Amino acid sequence: MYLDGRRLHYFLTVADLGSLGRAAQVLHIAQPALSRQIRLLEEDVGVALMERNTRGMSLTAAGRAYYPSARRLLDEAGAASVRAQSAARGDVGHLSLGFSEIYAWHPEVLRALQTYRRQGPRVTFMIEAMLSGAVTDRLLDGHLDLALAYTGPLDADSPLQSEPWLADDYLLAVNEASPLMKRRPRRLAELNGEDFILFRRDQSPRLHDVVIHHFHQRGFSPRIVQEGTTHYTVLALVAAGLGCSIMPASARQRLPPGVRLIRVPDLNLRLPIDLVWRKDNHTPVIRRFAQLLHGAGDPRP
Repeated sequence: MYLDGRRLHYFLTVADLGSLGRAAQVLHIAQPALSRQIRLLEEDVGVALMERNTRGMSLTAAGRAYYPSARRLLDEAGAASVRAQSAARGDVGHLSLGFSEIYAWHPEVLRALQTYRRQGPRVTFMIEAMLSGAVTDRLLDGHLDLALAYTGPLDADSPLQSEPWLADDYLLAVNEASPLMKRRPRRLAELNGEDFILFRRDQSPRLHDVVIHHFHQRGFSPRIVQEGTTHYTVLALVAAGLGCSIMPASARQRLPPGVRLIRVPDLNLRLPIDLVWRKDNHTPVIRRFAQLLHGAGDPRP
């Protein structure tokens, strides 16, 4: 049976005030029109819910039985509207994020997480730390909602969508005890013969190939003696003195003890890190986090 929420509101107001006239004034409706709405509600229910008496309007036995349920229905309708509006604003929900550990410490990411938590305490977060290729795969298979990743140009028919976040310069990562700290290289080619550490290609094939191509263009053929699966595993190997590597400048936010980042003049690798999500999953929670990450503050009206 269809229930008219407006009629329920009218019924409850008359019942609470005990007077059709006072209820009409509160509801800003003509008394005959209000009386008609009550009659229509009684027709829908199939029994008389109210009766006139010397004090005004009172509930019948059926009306008294109907009243609590009508109140719950109207309250639940109001609560449902509030929940829907909260979801539309991104005030409730869950967000699964994926990005390299170095961006977990980036000031903009920390600020966005802190602001979102303060403004939307009913939103929960899960973060996975991986390189761009691995995190993009997790995004594609539905395990993540949003990633910060290097993807390169996306094809027009890609299921992913992206927008720019930042561009990160790459620097040489060396152990502070390394001779490279004293005789800092002027060219990448000076690193030929040095023990070099790099992330595994299967963790981010596109990024790996861009890096190697950049090296070869500058006459550098890295002697890769150690590999890591993430930026921080590579940095750990550098900290252990097992070789040098290259690292996004954002890693400066949290370097392991003993690791230094230095600039090599012809290492001019600057790669975009984008916000990436699936086109079929652009939820209010994703949009709100993206706005906060861009420094838009509270996007709510």
